[in-house]
Amino acid sequence: HHIVCDGWSLNVVINELGEFYAASRGAGQPALSPVLAFTAYAEGQARRDAAEREAVEAYWLGQFASPVQPMELPSDRARLAQRTYAGGTRCHRIDKTLYRAVKSAGARNGCTLFVVLLAAFEALMGRLAGVEDLVVAVPTAGQSLVEDRRLVGHCVNFLPIRGGWSADTSFADHLRAVGKQVLDAYEHQECTLGTIVRKLALPRQPNRLPLTEIQFNLERLADKLHAAGLDIEVTPNPKGCVNFDMFWNVIESDDGLRIDCDYNSDLFDPSTIDRWLRYYETLLEAMTVDVSRPVIRMPYVPADEQNWVIEACNATAAAYPRDMRVPDLINAWAARQPDARAVMFRGEAFTYREINERANRLAQHVHARIGAAPARVGVLVERSVDMLVALLAVWKAGCAYVPLDPLHPAGRIRTSLADADVAALLTDGSLNIAPLGAGVAIIDIVRERDTIGSRPAVQPAPGGPGALGADAAAYVIFTSGSTGSPKGVEVSQRSLVNLLCAMAKTPGLRASDTLLAVTTIAFDIAALELFLPLSVGASVAIAEREDAVDGFKLLAALKASAASVMQATPTTWRMLLEAGFRSWPGFRMLCGGEALSRELADRLLEGGGSLWNMYGPTETTVWSSCSEIIPSDAPVTIGWPIANTQLHVLDRYGELAPIGVTGELHIGGDGVANGYFRRDDLTAEKFIADPFGVSPRLYRTGDVARRLPGGEIQLLGRLDSQVKLRGFRIELGEIEAAVMQHAGVAAAAVLLREDVPGKPMLVGYVVERPGAPRPEEALRASIADQLPDYMIPSRWVHLAGLPISANGKLDREGLPAPGEPTPSADRFLPPE
Repeated sequence: HHIVCDGWSLNVVINELGEFYAASRGAGQPALSPVLAFTAYAEGQARRDAAEREAVEAYWLGQFASPVQPMELPSDRARLAQRTYAGGTRCHRIDKTLYRAVKSAGARNGCTLFVVLLAAFEALMGRLAGVEDLVVAVPTAGQSLVEDRRLVGHCVNFLPIRGGWSADTSFADHLRAVGKQVLDAYEHQECTLGTIVRKLALPRQPNRLPLTEIQFNLERLADKLHAAGLDIEVTPNPKGCVNFDMFWNVIESDDGLRIDCDYNSDLFDPSTIDRWLRYYETLLEAMTVDVSRPVIRMPYVPADEQNWVIEACNATAAAYPRDMRVPDLINAWAARQPDARAVMFRGEAFTYREINERANRLAQHVHARIGAAPARVGVLVERSVDMLVALLAVWKAGCAYVPLDPLHPAGRIRTSLADADVAALLTDGSLNIAPLGAGVAIIDIVRERDTIGSRPAVQPAPGGPGALGADAAAYVIFTSGSTGSPKGVEVSQRSLVNLLCAMAKTPGLRASDTLLAVTTIAFDIAALELFLPLSVGASVAIAEREDAVDGFKLLAALKASAASVMQATPTTWRMLLEAGFRSWPGFRMLCGGEALSRELADRLLEGGGSLWNMYGPTETTVWSSCSEIIPSDAPVTIGWPIANTQLHVLDRYGELAPIGVTGELHIGGDGVANGYFRRDDLTAEKFIADPFGVSPRLYRTGDVARRLPGGEIQLLGRLDSQVKLRGFRIELGEIEAAVMQHAGVAAAAVLLREDVPGKPMLVGYVVERPGAPRPEEALRASIADQLPDYMIPSRWVHLAGLPISANGKLDREGLPAPGEPTPSADRFLPPE
């Protein structure tokens, strides 16, 4: 080894060597030659150095014996595939009153100011990112490792201090834990961050740092310096380039604290950083008052922002006929305009009088067959006027309907009817599902048409207390359950009336409109398609089943009906576009049931029609929010809550998530369903008390969302669709959105499959545009610019079309397993 050594260091070595040489000539020992003495000295010193180095490395490797997941702070923009190092700086001052209170609180808990500030920083970053395990880089001066202080230079090493807490860890315990971690880290600072990363063999990515991307420091520096006749004030130069995503440098002075935050401007807006600096101050204020509260319960959102999020963003109170039922609304229009067109089917028009009288006669027939007591009645009828009449008749008979699709398996239909405990089944003989059990009346509206036609054309009298009240159930509809067993959602008449009145105003429906109904009644959005027009004096055109599943036939039905409004899922709208659909001015498109991509929205808007993104789970009565989408580069949001509805984003502990921070979307208001029919356990799990006292209950949607600075809500995926691959958390929707940006792709889906045990992989399913070549190579290059390598599918499957469920949604279970990899998938590409 060739060593460059200055004179002073050489003198130290010579002196130590002399002492070692003298000691080697002890009594009774032969004298060593200077060369042998030097060799022995050097070897011993090397062994001691190696042992100390191994002990330090062992400490840090022990700190990270369990892997640390990359921390994802809620950013304003997606992380770029390659770092640009673009940055900015924001400053925030904390006055001396709070500064002294923070120091006093730390002293009471036996902690230095640095420990208190670092502990609060860890807590804030963890709450923002939704994690309880994180790593913060703390810079240390390398000069402290040298006994002589004459070394000059920026010899900075970063100590990766790992913090963490549990749900019941108090902030006081967190302070003590951070204090110990800091002391331990400083005692083992002889190991560089680069060495730790190398020893841990962490995967490297071109767009982020390994182990940690946040940094924290505290320094003592007077704001004002004094020289002869001068007052000198120090302010930081804003950074134009940064290495870390975020670096909080806290400067302590007699006037208080100044926080200079350098941040990655590719990810964050200045307003976001300013907001987080205020959160930090709020958290410090809370800490000075009470450190016995758990870390996860420490308030950090300022009161004015919290009030704005809870109240102003949910100011949706609106009057509507709370004591009326949907059939009451339709009866009123039948009396007002009996000869107006209400329904169209197969080119034939039916007036309000005809529909109302047919429903009344069938309701009388149901009464005669099952009695007057309120009950649930199944409706298993093919798409037709009879289907709509049957649904209305069940209501007029004082009952709740259970909608069923004839295409569903007979076993599922039988299970739904049994779970709903139906008293009768209205059918047109389209499917034989007998036997249903004793006490269930089968009413075949085709075979019994003559008897039904002879009944009085007036609505039956109420069958019992509350039978026709607004609190009565309107329907019990079955949705897929996570356990594989469908569960019935019971929705009241009042909830449905609120929805219809809200939708009549926004997006709006007038008596002059015609709405084309395309959705199976087994999907709850069909309730809006069928009853919203009739509740405002408009008309509904019912598409046949064959039309609703074929893009070309549906486009023909749309033109034939002269519809001015249509509601469908993104999958159905995409099917229409592939058949040549183009919107036109005055035509309103309602899109919901699945995530609406910006690419699809822009295509639907090309012709000049208006587009509304609708959102809502079955458990909150069809739709809970809506947003008009206009051409722009902004993300598609679900907008604002509809009338008498509240939207809250809560973190995993039920605390309010502030602006920009992800959490689970909760819905309150008049649209919240009664619960799951005769499933008190599931109802208690998903319907919780409203912590804000606005609504009696909130429904936990399971959707990941965040509130944007303007107040609207952006959906980011599902809690139950987030997957993990090689330790990385992945949102499949993010990959699908990247794939859909390729010009040659008409439709796409991504799944995490494990067809070979122990070998999970991402599989991409694509449908090419007509005439476009298979875009696999270009696809890989395209999404590689947007996504890290672990999010790029390993296999691609080319399909003529994506499988669609009866509800018009993507049927993920119907996606086939991939075959052998294509040659291009394994082709070696040399590095460039």
